[in-house]
Amino acid sequence: HAEARNVVERIIGVLKRRFHILMVPPEYSMHIQARLPPALACIHNFIHTWDPVDIDDPEVVQEAQDVGMVGSIADGVPTNAERAWMSAKREEIAARMWASYIAERARRG
Repeated sequence: HAEARNVVERIIGVLKRRFHILMVPPEYSMHIQARLPPALACIHNFIHTWDPVDIDDPEVVQEAQDVGMVGSIADGVPTNAERAWMSAKREEIAARMWASYIAERARRG
């Protein structure tokens, strides 16, 4: 039981470090707030599975910040070049997802 609790606490800690909306009281209804943690967990798992280098592991980033190195995740307003790169990245991900969907439909008949 204690091991399960430690795992759950660590998972919650990772989500809180990655998604700061979980650290501040949001201005959403309780109905919406109840849906945030599972939705963010899904997003975290999706990123971790399909593009693990896109967003650094929050624990590694925290350790790097502790020794004086600073990352670039959510570091100010994105530039136009960063926005264009991210837009292209999203389009690439969407195209791969669509191709995977079409292939799966074809496989199932």
